[in-house]
Amino acid sequence: MKMRFKKSIIVLGLLVGLSTSCNKFLDVVPDNAPVLDQAFAMRTMAERYLVTCYSQLPQSFSMTNNPGWLSGDEFWLNSESTYSGYFNWRIALGNQNGDNPLLNAWDGNNGATNLWVGITNCNTFLNNIMSVPDMTDEEKQMWISEVKFLKAYYHFLLMKQYGPVPIRDKNIPIYDSPGSSQLPRNSIDECFNYIISMIDESIPNLMDDVTAVNSETGRITKIVAKAMKAEILVYAASPLFNGNVGTEASIKNNDGKELFNHSYSSEKWQLAAKACKEAIDFASEHGKKLHTWTPTGGFTPQASTQFQMNIREAYNENTDNPEVLWLDTKSTANGTIQGYFMLPRYTANATSGTLLGFMSATLNIVEKFYSNNGVPIEEDITYPYTSRFDLIAVPNTDAYKYDLVAGKQTARMNLNRENRFYGTLMFDAGRVFMLQAGSDANAYNIDLKYSGSSGKVDPTRFNWTGYASKKHYNYRSTVGASNAYTARLFGHPIMRLANLYLYYAEALNEANGPSAEAYSYIDAVRTRSGLKGVVESWQNYSSAPNKPTTKDGLREIIKRERTNEFALEGVRFWDLRRWKDAVKELNNPILGWDINQSSEGSYYRTTLLYTRSFMDRDYFWPLSLNERRRNPNLVQSAGW
Repeated sequence: MKMRFKKSIIVLGLLVGLSTSCNKFLDVVPDNAPVLDQAFAMRTMAERYLVTCYSQLPQSFSMTNNPGWLSGDEFWLNSESTYSGYFNWRIALGNQNGDNPLLNAWDGNNGATNLWVGITNCNTFLNNIMSVPDMTDEEKQMWISEVKFLKAYYHFLLMKQYGPVPIRDKNIPIYDSPGSSQLPRNSIDECFNYIISMIDESIPNLMDDVTAVNSETGRITKIVAKAMKAEILVYAASPLFNGNVGTEASIKNNDGKELFNHSYSSEKWQLAAKACKEAIDFASEHGKKLHTWTPTGGFTPQASTQFQMNIREAYNENTDNPEVLWLDTKSTANGTIQGYFMLPRYTANATSGTLLGFMSATLNIVEKFYSNNGVPIEEDITYPYTSRFDLIAVPNTDAYKYDLVAGKQTARMNLNRENRFYGTLMFDAGRVFMLQAGSDANAYNIDLKYSGSSGKVDPTRFNWTGYASKKHYNYRSTVGASNAYTARLFGHPIMRLANLYLYYAEALNEANGPSAEAYSYIDAVRTRSGLKGVVESWQNYSSAPNKPTTKDGLREIIKRERTNEFALEGVRFWDLRRWKDAVKELNNPILGWDINQSSEGSYYRTTLLYTRSFMDRDYFWPLSLNERRRNPNLVQSAGW
């Protein structure tokens, strides 16, 4: 492993600060290469090393490196040659390999940040921080707690990718024998127990929440630690890690040690439920709640606009957003990044070369959203599911005029959908509300057909499926008369409160089956988007009216709720893995419309874009050949 302690430390990772509307703590820039003795000689130097401990956190808004964006089935690109450097998409294309893995966070190769470097930096900090002379013990303990959390979290990120990993609690002195650093994998339960124990140690001395937004946002707080502890315990209880008897869980160490516990434990779900509730209650005590949009511009919006803006801003607005519990302050959705999602010419002046719109949402995710009755379209007894791909003219009524262009021909599946559908997706004959439009009645019309204003023009950068992400349109971004594009920046929420609500409902259901408590937290998320409660909606509109009353049925509902609520946010890829649903879901063909056509009759044909595959071995990343040569005690992930 690349984890040997060295006398001279390179302070790593200049961090990219966000705008004044976003975040500040990680704007502190480490020195270039201080010697270790100097790094802890005074508080100002120690603070720079503290930032170094944060520096290995992955950047959410790296289009090429975040597995959640393109390694699953939510987004798709149009050219393997144009996007050959998108390591995450190459995983979706089936190009992962066991010798030189893509997004290799173990070695820090092929687009990934080296997480072991983060752990080593944390250990170095913990070994030296108490020697700093001009700090109070109270402040030292708070920084120690932040770094203990980070060390635990880096271990968790490695587990998400590789399964069981060696626990690296201390750095290996340089004078130790080479064999001392050749650690085998610890078992899954040992890893989770270690991670949770480290987080529990960290919580008492953390600040509750940031008090100086301009200088502290991005730091680890009790709100962050409790929320992430809850998520980690949900992972520990999920099928990938709890009672997994699949081939991907068959690996043993060289000495025969089992690395997976193959016996299911319901107690793990009990622990997860308790942690979720504690995190929710603590966040609520400190003013956290589900975000709702406050209209500006002096007009009264349509109710549907309010619901759709609720979900858009819950994701892409950082200012006065009480839902965000932990914000990624290492990267920001600037004008360039937002332009990857935003369609060119979505308004007459939006011809900026920054707006490329090549991050295309697939029909696979489009079909997951509910009908406007709040149930899956394939279950809704009033929904014309078998004719969902047929053409229909958009009725000229108030029910549609804020979401669709009246009189335009479109696929029937674009009508009568829930507000999260219209708040998440851009599509042909759809509309997008921006503050610049003046009101929701003046929302911009979208034409994505080949000859349309937002259709295929650039030979390499274009939308390939007929759907784009509206969540990545901050509605305060503007385009000037001279085509100057001004983006309102935002950071990616690593954790928002709605996530905890649905985690809690999932844990309650898995531990004890359906309950009023579980329903209440699911319904809170649904209500924010204008949907009726789960029980009422299924009883009135579903072909399986009793589904919410059984554990299996409610499990299926919760999975769909998570898919719809967090669509295009990079969550689904990891959910499918922990549920062990990836083999089922990620072997479906990738579909879109025929975007090379100008007429509706030809454009609205389902088109096969790619036949992808996902095997049991793909649940965990392989270890590189070089790493296995360096450390013969490491066993390769199963199937590789």
